[in-house]
Amino acid sequence: MKKKTIATFLSGAIALGVVACSVASAKTNDQPGDTMVTDSAATEAVTTQEIAKEQEKEQEKEEENVSSVLQGSQKVVVVGQDWGPAVTKTIVKFDGKVKADSVSAEDFAVVETKESFNWMALAQGSTEDPTKHIEADTERKVLGAYTCDENGEKSEDSEYVAIELEYSPDAGSPFCYDLFMGNNTICKPYNLTVTLAEGATLANGEGGEVTEVNIAKEINFDEAVYPQLAKTDVTCVFQGEKFKLNYASFEPEDDGAKHPLVIWLHGAGEGGNDPRLNTLGNEVTALYSDEFQEVMGGAFVLAPQCPTFWMQYDEEGNWSDNKGTDSIYLTDLKALIDDYVVNHENVDTDRIIIGGCSNGGYMTMDMIMNYPDFFAAAYPICEAYADAGIKDEQIEAIKDLPTWFVYAKNDTTVDPKMFEEPTLARLKAVNANVHTSVFEDVHDTTDTYKGQDGNAYQFMGHWSWIYFFNNQCEDNGLNMWQWMSEQHR
Repeated sequence: MKKKTIATFLSGAIALGVVACSVASAKTNDQPGDTMVTDSAATEAVTTQEIAKEQEKEQEKEEENVSSVLQGSQKVVVVGQDWGPAVTKTIVKFDGKVKADSVSAEDFAVVETKESFNWMALAQGSTEDPTKHIEADTERKVLGAYTCDENGEKSEDSEYVAIELEYSPDAGSPFCYDLFMGNNTICKPYNLTVTLAEGATLANGEGGEVTEVNIAKEINFDEAVYPQLAKTDVTCVFQGEKFKLNYASFEPEDDGAKHPLVIWLHGAGEGGNDPRLNTLGNEVTALYSDEFQEVMGGAFVLAPQCPTFWMQYDEEGNWSDNKGTDSIYLTDLKALIDDYVVNHENVDTDRIIIGGCSNGGYMTMDMIMNYPDFFAAAYPICEAYADAGIKDEQIEAIKDLPTWFVYAKNDTTVDPKMFEEPTLARLKAVNANVHTSVFEDVHDTTDTYKGQDGNAYQFMGHWSWIYFFNNQCEDNGLNMWQWMSEQHR
């Protein structure tokens, strides 16, 4: 482009030179024309300056049209899945517009770099420290790309471009699970390196060719988009007598009527002080969905978060060997529920339903055995309250409370033979009001994810809550969600 501009300038200068020489030659033979020679030189100088300015403007315009590099930043979209959250899309904000028809999935390459537990350090013979986390790189396949608005919705030419990413139970999670700590945290760091694919270009708003993008790779999850949490407050805090409990709250549309309250108690991996962990770690977002809300006729959903583990039974932090004793959080959790009911006048106090999984299934049992007359129903899932610790009088206390147990036979984390099965046998012996959904295993039922053998992807047998959140629990033709909607104290 510079060569073309210089050539244009030189040709113009040569032409002016020829004209100037002709004028000078003519006037040399005519002395009275001296003044005219001076005026001609001045005109020539002015004309040359104007041409130079015009050519400079043209060059600047051409360089602006090229804009070979675009700068950008990004925010991600996080969606809860059966197995936990996934980064499904990144929204790139460029410092200039991009032509909509110049964007496609093939234009981009994305590499994920994130904090990860070092599972390989557990391998026999490894000399690595398994308590130290590593950073793992994964190529993320781009499924789609298009210009969009700031929220990732498709649009015409825009400074925003959405890049949709492939994800699965084994790829795309922003959570890091620590085997030794027993819980999840949001990955730090979590980076997405977004570049143009080899040979790919974009077109900017003026039609110029973009050959390179320079996009900040660091992801701030406080600025991420969580579509399923759009109507959920995840910033709530309750100060109990001993402990501070964070919680998430979903409220149905205020129609002046009373609505049930559904309580979800998370598993061991979702404790802490960030309710995004316990609403996305287990797919609690299913309870905010139109499907569940329609079945329930609109329901409040309360999802408390334990600072450590619901199963903790002493001030020293012990929990994993709980033989069947009360949680140190028992009274403060009940106080939170009471406070929530007081501050939400449209909660139907005769329709409070409590449930949870694993560690939260333990807490469900602990709550109903201590407050059997408070709840309308309970739904413990892969519950971890040791049957050996349940007294006969506690079985008698809950026998009339409608309770629905869910678990998988191949659960190796909470063995049904030590937990659900003996407890259910004792309840049935006193003609308790119980239902069960018992599965052989836990696998993908969407026909989306496959194992290496080509069959449905197998989750851990402990993850039976997946069936609950997918509304797949039944007992003799009775649907569990429908059953929940019909329970009254």
